[in-house]
Amino acid sequence: MLTTSHRRRLARVVAAVAVSALVLTACGSAGDTAAGQSGRVTLAGAYGEVTVPVTDQKIWALDPSTATELLQVGVRPTHSGRFTHQGDAAFEARHDLLAKEGVTLVEPGKLELVVQARPALIIGAQSLSSDELVEELKKIAPVFVVKGSVTWKETLSQLGRATGHDKQAEAIIKHLGQRTAAVRADLDKAGYTGETVSLMSACGAGSFCAYGSGRSAGPLLAELGFTRPAAHGQDRSGTEYGYTMVSEEKLGDLVAPIVFVLTGSVQYGAPDPLGNPLFKVGDAKVGKVDFGAWYGASSFDVPWILADIRAVLLGDGEITGRKGGSAYFDELKKAAA
Repeated sequence: MLTTSHRRRLARVVAAVAVSALVLTACGSAGDTAAGQSGRVTLAGAYGEVTVPVTDQKIWALDPSTATELLQVGVRPTHSGRFTHQGDAAFEARHDLLAKEGVTLVEPGKLELVVQARPALIIGAQSLSSDELVEELKKIAPVFVVKGSVTWKETLSQLGRATGHDKQAEAIIKHLGQRTAAVRADLDKAGYTGETVSLMSACGAGSFCAYGSGRSAGPLLAELGFTRPAAHGQDRSGTEYGYTMVSEEKLGDLVAPIVFVLTGSVQYGAPDPLGNPLFKVGDAKVGKVDFGAWYGASSFDVPWILADIRAVLLGDGEITGRKGGSAYFDELKKAAA
């Protein structure tokens, strides 16, 4: 629900949008004139099917995840909304990359800035912010918002189709498929085939999150031959935001032979779950990993997660930090070239 202050800001922006619409009518639609256009495409988005111009020019990315995916397939958005959370290595790595690539980072939800930029296309991932702002964004330019429950492969494929860089997107998908197969072969040799993996985190004082089989991590674990515990829906995909809340008295249900504990902004200052006496992991294999990557839903997160799995289960390398993101970005960009 929009707050009163938000409604007032939207009212101011509507006036700006009206003026912008007059300018666009006189000059021709940005979507109709943008360089790189090659027709229109219909995509299944977060709010139903939408038909948008196919263009790789003058794109406004609603979030850094979308902006990074676009850069990987060879499309440079003019702007990207910032992440609002802090303390997550993958989020900070994306900010670093976007700044290096010359993408202007702005505070999310600043509709006045979107109007001023006159984008040909607005693209982003579904979020609470996009749920609130999508109707206002449509008054500025064509909008495509990726549905929150789709896989990273479908996300990348849709971004490729929307920008005319579908071949580059498919090349990344193929590359990551080969990379995943190589990691699985090593895990199989080490005897991990069929092992059960739990993904969890603290989610504030006295609350915990169990992560399902969606986002990027869930399908990737399945491809690697792991199973997921049924407790609290970790074996299910397609949940609205990819997780379920767990009370402290049920914390023991989240223990499995392999446990990855997601750390960072998701904790909201709560203590490390590994220090809770109800979370007795015993001789389980345990890794503390970055929330920003493991809760991600994009191709950028895949090599990050694969590297963490190798580090925890195979003793190969270290848990990825902020600086490691640059290497994964370069790898995927090279695969698409």
